[in-house]
Amino acid sequence: MDQVSSWSRDIRFASGMVLLAFAATHFLNHASGIAGLEVMEAVQNWRYGFWHSWPGTVALYAALIVHPLFALLRVAQRRTFKMPAREMLQIGLGLMIPLFLVDHIVGTRVMGTFFNLDESYHAVLRRLWPNLALSQSILLLLVWTHGIIGLHFSLRSRESYQRWRDPFMLAAILLPILALIGFAVAAREAGHMELPPETYSDAAVAMFNQNVTWAKRAFYGLVGCFVGFVAIREIRVRTTRHITVRFVGHGVRKLTPGLTVLEMFRRFGIPHAALCGGRARCATCRVLVLDGGDKLPPPGPNEARLLRRIAAPDRVRLACQIRPKDDLQVQILLASRLGAATRATEPEATAGRRGLTVMVADLRAFSALSERQLPQELIGLLNRFFDEMAQAIAAHGGRVDAFYGDGFMAVFGLEGTPARAAQAAISAAGDIVRAVEALNREFGAALPLPLRIGIGIHTGQAVIGAVESESLGRREITVGETVTIASQLESATRRVLSDLVVSEETIRITGRGYRGTMPLKISIKGREKPLTAYGFASAPELAERDGDDQEPAPAVETDSTGLREPATAPDAWAMEVVIEREPLSGAGTPQPEPAPQPPAKRGRRSRAGTSAASENTKKPPL
Repeated sequence: MDQVSSWSRDIRFASGMVLLAFAATHFLNHASGIAGLEVMEAVQNWRYGFWHSWPGTVALYAALIVHPLFALLRVAQRRTFKMPAREMLQIGLGLMIPLFLVDHIVGTRVMGTFFNLDESYHAVLRRLWPNLALSQSILLLLVWTHGIIGLHFSLRSRESYQRWRDPFMLAAILLPILALIGFAVAAREAGHMELPPETYSDAAVAMFNQNVTWAKRAFYGLVGCFVGFVAIREIRVRTTRHITVRFVGHGVRKLTPGLTVLEMFRRFGIPHAALCGGRARCATCRVLVLDGGDKLPPPGPNEARLLRRIAAPDRVRLACQIRPKDDLQVQILLASRLGAATRATEPEATAGRRGLTVMVADLRAFSALSERQLPQELIGLLNRFFDEMAQAIAAHGGRVDAFYGDGFMAVFGLEGTPARAAQAAISAAGDIVRAVEALNREFGAALPLPLRIGIGIHTGQAVIGAVESESLGRREITVGETVTIASQLESATRRVLSDLVVSEETIRITGRGYRGTMPLKISIKGREKPLTAYGFASAPELAERDGDDQEPAPAVETDSTGLREPATAPDAWAMEVVIEREPLSGAGTPQPEPAPQPPAKRGRRSRAGTSAASENTKKPPL
């Protein structure tokens, strides 16, 4: 049975998708009844074209047999029935569906096949309305809820599902509501049609009752067989030997072999994570096997594929896939806290990788400012600063993720399109620069140094989620390379004398042009090629028309050493790098050192100064 679980999951999922597709088309057909019975029957002809064909019929009836069988097999494999409420709900709904479904199938498809009973909507609706309307409505809700629960928890661990989760939930709620409304509207219309009453022969009635009875007995007899199998298995294992399992940090337990490690966690109330419910679709239940791993069976196909995907070390296994038969010692790698009723909480369902725009900002020369201010004045200034920053971020739909010392990090794009997120981040940066200027005017007389800010903005993929602890509570976080790049762009503002540095990717996504930008090449740690970015000496301003863009200043190369050289020509820049790193000596007279230039004023740089600097660059003697 352990080997069966490795591929029965895929068969169960595929057959369930066939049944859910049939239910979706059937309910859409019901919903078309809102437009009238005639439209409803026109859609039925289209639906019958597929599901009454040989491929559709074989797929439907095969799924109708295979899915319940493998679902019962999955339940029988459980060695403990302590499980999350949603799993209990899904199993309960699955056991209730045949009570209503058998009568519906026999009364329509079976009787139509053997007795040529009219299966058109106007005939079926007259049979069902109003006496059987309640039972059919319950059947619709049972089938749809059972299928949507299974599909949601099968897909929610996938990153691509996060983008479609909200539209999926909206459709999942609207479809059964519209189907019930269409069913009621069309049934009332069919009831007012002047048609002769249907007559049924004694043979047809006897066959209907016989088929319904046999089908229900077969299904619930199969359920009884599985219950008996589980009971006999429990009696047998309780009379056999026990194994010792040591859970690092949670004590030692003696129990009968056969349970998965995940089932052990649930039985003993040990905090654990299981995002997919133990179906080997996520790796949140992984454990580190400290002792006894050599006696475990090798990973199955699903487990091995998932472990390769996360590049797991050799001794890491999925708790839902290993059934130890000998003593074992494991350590949980991703634990969750327990609720008040010893219920294992699951990781944040909304955690995932998304395209975001990240802003990192920091006050300049804050250490020097803090040494010259009284503590009360400094904290008051910081409170005012962070209040202004938070308002600017919130006004443009962003979220402040963290305040640290004299800086903060904010994210944009949790809602809306990537273009709007990038535009909002740049607009918020402009408001922040203007807010700092306003603070300088307000506190200028009390500050020994004017406030200056550096802001870095980058757009890319980032991981979002929530972390939680007993002492700090729950906090939303954003991590990833995008955050690191935004932080390094903020650090580069010191070297390029700009208040704001925005990556080329962010500018491109906005689809807009900005005035007063300065092209830059920023060296990023961990990347071989420098990142193209644009510096703003003041608050960003949109270009009014295509020809209104300011002529870009010469590109500035920056590296981790803090050097920046105006690049008037590639050869000149390359030569200055050589002079800086390997001075030439020997031939010719020594070159006089250039006269020191006065420091450039913070803000806009004139093109004339840049050109003069490039002309004063002297070539080494050949």
